Amino acid sequence: MPRPPLTALGHTHYDVVVVGAGAVGCATARELAGRGYKTLLVDRGDIGAGTSSRSSRMLYSGLGYLAVRYPLWHMMLHPIDMLQRLLYTRDVMLCRAELVRDMPQHLTRHRFVYPFRKGDQYPPWLVDIGFRLVEALGAWKVPLAYRRVSPADAARQVPMAGGLGDAPLSIGTFDEYMYAWPERICVDTALDAEARGATLRTYTRVTGIRQQNGHWVTDLEDADDGETVQVISDMVINAAGPWVDRLTGAQGPQPRIVGIKGVNVMVQLPPEWRGQGLEAFSSKGEPYYVFPWRDHHFIGPTETHVTENPDEIRVTDAEIDYILSEANLLFPDLHLTRDHVLHAWCGVRPVTSTDGKSPRNLVRAHQSQDAPGLVTMTGSTIMLHRHAGRLAAKTVEQRLGRRGPAPTGMIEPPTYDGIGQRITPEHVVHLSDLIRRRLPDGLNPDLGLARAEELSRITAAALNWTEEKRLDELRRFEEDSARVYQSVN
Repeated sequence: MPRPPLTALGHTHYDVVVVGAGAVGCATARELAGRGYKTLLVDRGDIGAGTSSRSSRMLYSGLGYLAVRYPLWHMMLHPIDMLQRLLYTRDVMLCRAELVRDMPQHLTRHRFVYPFRKGDQYPPWLVDIGFRLVEALGAWKVPLAYRRVSPADAARQVPMAGGLGDAPLSIGTFDEYMYAWPERICVDTALDAEARGATLRTYTRVTGIRQQNGHWVTDLEDADDGETVQVISDMVINAAGPWVDRLTGAQGPQPRIVGIKGVNVMVQLPPEWRGQGLEAFSSKGEPYYVFPWRDHHFIGPTETHVTENPDEIRVTDAEIDYILSEANLLFPDLHLTRDHVLHAWCGVRPVTSTDGKSPRNLVRAHQSQDAPGLVTMTGSTIMLHRHAGRLAAKTVEQRLGRRGPAPTGMIEPPTYDGIGQRITPEHVVHLSDLIRRRLPDGLNPDLGLARAEELSRITAAALNWTEEKRLDELRRFEEDSARVYQSVN
């Protein structure tokens, strides 16, 4: 469906305006439109261009959600915390099974290793229990196939295990999934929402939200030409990820999220390790991964609390050095240096906070008594995006009444005769939209730069760009690539 003119949005009274076209916002719009609510989905940028594009791309096993920072014998002193961890892990595992069932085209399965070393914070028997518990909480639907074996057996099964230093006591092996293309999950979900009746408009900023005569007024501005319009709705769902508190501003008494910055670096490891991954804990006691990515791997992430504007977050030299030093502790024969790093990137994960300071593993739909009808979504990941969408839809049903059944089943990706045929119906506005989020080229080690010239000409023909506009889009794409995926050398 073609991108609607901004002024056309002002002629419709919507049931719900959803702000943010990341994984959660797209899932929310799909849930609402599928249930019969008149829904508008807007984003200041492109679909899936924010936090959803900066994830670690892993359909996580859930083991880390059971890990605690306090001494193990203190578990009995924190029953509420442990219960919340168990419930969250259950939700994660059920969502994992749902995505494997309904989005197989977006996932790839890999064998991971978990080394057990002398002096580890978590002894082997406890990790064994953790994996069994995770499987009992829902992973049985898509088994992890966890086994703990000798280092020699592990190396025969997963060659990466043979590169581990410090003679591991034993090694756990298990199956895990990676998102082949997380941005495309957002695009396909948004297009499915549109097919169910939602209105979608990208590159549309929200400049204000306020209550008026029992409704909500959302001020919108075209991010490219500055055109403005006011939209009336009965409810607003704030799904702006790490920007949620900045969007609602004075509508809430305290921050609803804590920003957790994650950094990953892309490297090329031995070819016989292709498609294999590692889960471990760093020297700081934090989760640490080596993720398989086509012919390469990326390593990380870091976990740092941040309060800065997510738009201004960048990878630091210290973070890169930390990731490489931890990799060399695990694999001492690799001798990884900055020369091995293709590029690095970072994102900010919006983790729910109940006090404005401490992060909690909770997916929440916040709605204050002072702002009824304004719902702020926090704490979700791509893995939990459907769960978050259903939670948002439930809050709408409670306020506006039930309209129809929830959408179910697989989201079938659209098919086209050629690249040019997808540009208008998939809401491509800029060249980066096509290369990064409509085609897989942006996920290549060269970040899509090799085909940028060719694809710019196809886009120019479809959108009637002048030659000056085409060259400007090429420049903009190259600058965006350098900003998001930082060169280390």
